[in-house]
Amino acid sequence: MKIEYLLCFEAIKKYGNFSEASENLYISQSGLSKQLKAFENELGVKLFERNRSPIKLTPIGERISVYVNHILNVYDTMILETKEHIKIERKKMRIASFYEMSQYGIADLLVAFEHNKPNFYIESRECSHIEMLDLLDNRKTDLVIGYREFWPQNINYYSILLKKDDLVLVVHDSHPLAINESISIKAVKEERFCFPREDSALFRLFYNTCVINGFVPKLTLSDVRLGTIKRYILAGMRVTLQTRIRATNFFYEKEFHLINIKETPLLTLTILTNKDSLPKIGQQFIQFAKKYYKQKTKK
Repeated sequence: MKIEYLLCFEAIKKYGNFSEASENLYISQSGLSKQLKAFENELGVKLFERNRSPIKLTPIGERISVYVNHILNVYDTMILETKEHIKIERKKMRIASFYEMSQYGIADLLVAFEHNKPNFYIESRECSHIEMLDLLDNRKTDLVIGYREFWPQNINYYSILLKKDDLVLVVHDSHPLAINESISIKAVKEERFCFPREDSALFRLFYNTCVINGFVPKLTLSDVRLGTIKRYILAGMRVTLQTRIRATNFFYEKEFHLINIKETPLLTLTILTNKDSLPKIGQQFIQFAKKYYKQKTKK
């Protein structure tokens, strides 16, 4: 059953003639007549007495009218609710990024962008690189922020470079290696490591960086979050590999020493988005993010 059948029925009932009803529906009288006939055929009953002026409902038409009126009221409510939803959706933007995104400076970026924008807010979500891409594929987020190297090279999304990144070794300031600004990763092959596992792509990067350079890292407490890793390093019991951005933002106290790794892989902090469906506010966010990380790099 088409909604047009109900609208035609309601218009004929309201105006009592085909001329006014068709005029208000912006269709021809013949088109209106065809819609009514199709509705009657579908129901198997005659709804109007056409030989009267004004046109009157048949007895079954009177009974059907109650249901038509109810359906149209529900339909109108649905349309209004949909429009309200779209209106609200336009006032927000959905972003997915790293676990503990605050350690990548992303939380500060979101707050800075949302500041002084009345009736606008950002809906953020922390997840792994695999989950980020899944959310984007299913249009459950407007954009994602992560490392381009962890996504397939052939994905059909708009890509925006924000910042280059690499890995550093994080040790306690009392560690014998802390006197170095730069070392070979092989120098720490006997150390005990902690790597967070929330994001499997990052975990594999830390692990494989060691393996590629000739040793399997001694992993302990590898399912813990950064806070626990921090405590173990403070106690001089562990070391960790981290991205430079995250290490700088999280291991900032004087007790920690960040050491450059000579064999570090390079990473690219990147925005991925579906450009065709990105709201205007999303385009503004991209330009803001590019300037934001450019300023951070200068500092």
